[in-house]
Amino acid sequence: MKSLAAFVAGTALALSANAATVSFSFDNPLQTTEINQTGVLGLFNGALGTLTGVALSFTGSSTTQLTLTNNAAGSQDVRAIGTTNLFFGSSIGALNGLLASASPLISLSASTGFQTIAGGATSGFGPLLASQSAAPNVSGLLGSFVGAGNFNITCTSLSGLALTTGGGNVGSTQSTRADCDGSIVYTFTPTVVPPNRVPEPTSLALMGLALAGLGLMRRKADKA
Repeated sequence: MKSLAAFVAGTALALSANAATVSFSFDNPLQTTEINQTGVLGLFNGALGTLTGVALSFTGSSTTQLTLTNNAAGSQDVRAIGTTNLFFGSSIGALNGLLASASPLISLSASTGFQTIAGGATSGFGPLLASQSAAPNVSGLLGSFVGAGNFNITCTSLSGLALTTGGGNVGSTQSTRADCDGSIVYTFTPTVVPPNRVPEPTSLALMGLALAGLGLMRRKADKA
């Protein structure tokens, strides 16, 4: 029975030591630039176990409508590129410093490609869509994410338009909407279940198999 007890105890420990994850996310709507958005993510509850990894990621997207007017008498070849730079911050000091050093964390661009516009004509383009994700390396900041409650992520934009054309005879208008989304996944080793706590169904099943195997071995030994 001593060897069986050791086997059961070791199995329970292995089950409780398996890595687990918990995640949080936020999703903001598209808004007319310039945007100033906030998202809320949860901190890791240390009572769950030992934090071993953090995967933080952000996604930015934009949709742009452009109007180009050729003010010259002759046709003009033109290309317009709408850009939206997204800057992130955080209520966690160490994370805020990391995000600030990578600014802008996300740079979006959407192009009309080269177009020919007749003299005196106006052409519309869009929606021109752009999306990009970024995952800053926060492996050195694990302790900053342990605590109770939540922390905030801020996101602001700076958008613009670049024209490539001859003679500077093409005028433009731009309308851009953008948003910022985020998620965080914590990987941790769960706290070992105390001996006086009721085992989970999987643990009970393994214990039953171990007991059945021990009984079979003892019956064979008696017959011998």
